[in-house]
Amino acid sequence: MNSITNLLDLEDTDIEITDIQIQGQTKTLTLSTPPVPHFCPSCGFRMYSRGIKKRTINHPILQDNYSLVLILKQRQWRCTNPECLYDTSESFKFVNRQRRTTNATDMLIVDAYRNLLETSVSIAKKFHVSDSHAHDVFNRYVKLNRLTLTDAILVCYLSIGQ
Repeated sequence: MNSITNLLDLEDTDIEITDIQIQGQTKTLTLSTPPVPHFCPSCGFRMYSRGIKKRTINHPILQDNYSLVLILKQRQWRCTNPECLYDTSESFKFVNRQRRTTNATDMLIVDAYRNLLETSVSIAKKFHVSDSHAHDVFNRYVKLNRLTLTDAILVCYLSIGQ
């Protein structure tokens, strides 16, 4: 395994870094996995590669005001059984499907909310996500139940309401 993948704390063990580019304040890493034979989970036939799809992911963990962009090269696979034709693509453990940021982003967003001077908008700008997404991530991981009213406030509330 490459030492850069250790530094980035990527969960996949078979990732290869195929290209590194630095342009201004942006570092771009191209990641891929070596080709291994795939078999259809439905029928067991061998699958063939339909090509490589590039996917761009933001990875927020980098210091010195640099932003890190990961380009994932994912192979797309199709079953050779003409009756099945099951399609799938490679996945990486450190990023969920249909996401533009790594899984580490969620924990960093939750940690950023510890600073009481930060707002959802400022946190969202820092991690390149929308402010509603930052707020949803916070609500997903942090459960803040409302406290029950004290007896004195409850009596005043009930008497005012009637």
